[in-house]
Amino acid sequence: MLKYTINFLLVFALVALPLKAMANGWQLDNDSSRLSFGSVKKTSVGESHYFPNLKGSVSAEGKAQIEIELSSVQTGIDIRDERLKEHVFKVASWPQATLTMDVDIASLIALKSGEMMILEDVDTNVSIAGATSEITSSIVVTRLSPTRIVVQPDLIVMLDAEDFNLEVGVEVLRELADLSSVSTVVPVNYRFVFERLK
Repeated sequence: MLKYTINFLLVFALVALPLKAMANGWQLDNDSSRLSFGSVKKTSVGESHYFPNLKGSVSAEGKAQIEIELSSVQTGIDIRDERLKEHVFKVASWPQATLTMDVDIASLIALKSGEMMILEDVDTNVSIAGATSEITSSIVVTRLSPTRIVVQPDLIVMLDAEDFNLEVGVEVLRELADLSSVSTVVPVNYRFVFERLK
């Protein structure tokens, strides 16, 4: 009887190891992560921009949150960065944007290194400058190693500045830059790399 009990405990311990590995949650690796967005002006001139300062985590319960430091925006033109921060993002009052979503922890546990899965119809709450909108999209999760995962969109995510009451700020940018048009629809892409907490 003792032999069977010991064997059962050993098997239980082996099964529980992945669960314990996930229990501490995951933390965003800012150096390996990137959130970028595009802009279109004068009807057909497209440009790419990004935020280098990100923070985030996934809890043991599967609650994921990303914080974007809006003052870190990089467009390649200093005066445009300042105008975005002042007139669109209003960083003096709202220094961060946030993304929150629920992650299927059980599916993550099942992933082996090198494997990937697509999570369909993931609802993400996006908060910018005091306004929140829900975006539904598919995301790709890849297990890079036992301690690292990467989360990316399956398709480019399209955000509309009007959903966050930012269209007035966009119009101010257009006037200051003396442009014929600036689109309020913004393509967004991201690469979020998470490291397992010990």
